[in-house]
Amino acid sequence: MTIAIIVEDGSNVTNANSFVTIVEARAYAAERGVSLSATDDDVAIQLIKAKDYLESFANRYQGEMTNADQALQWPRIDVYLYGSEIAFPSNAIPKELKSAQCAAILAIAEGVDIMPNYSASNFVTEETVGPITTKYADPTKVGIVPTLTAVDSLLAPLFGSTATGFALRTLRV
Repeated sequence: MTIAIIVEDGSNVTNANSFVTIVEARAYAAERGVSLSATDDDVAIQLIKAKDYLESFANRYQGEMTNADQALQWPRIDVYLYGSEIAFPSNAIPKELKSAQCAAILAIAEGVDIMPNYSASNFVTEETVGPITTKYADPTKVGIVPTLTAVDSLLAPLFGSTATGFALRTLRV
């Protein structure tokens, strides 16, 4: 079965499921010395999983979607990057978002489950071997999730600079 990657280019592409193509993802990986699967369907699945991760930040992105019926969270209006007083074009996808999707597939390719589902039964909370007893943290109680530093760093400019998700900027009169 061939998995179709439909790329959102900023024009509200119907049924879009990625911000980058398989070719772009492979080039990003190659530039970083990482080999992705030779099978395009494998890379397509990774792209869709990475897109799902990016979509999970819907409430943190600056601005709002350009069209309430669009397939993905981007494109958006009222987005100001790096302190600019000029809004990012509402018909474009930020390079930071594309790079974040590619960085996420690198983590997936390395075996990281970027959106894990945990339950307490998945973790031993106490184990005794002979006279030694070891207790393990229950990740559902302490909030242990994968740290995706590269992805988070790339996404940071797309998030608002306050807890509410709105960017602060100075208006000049």
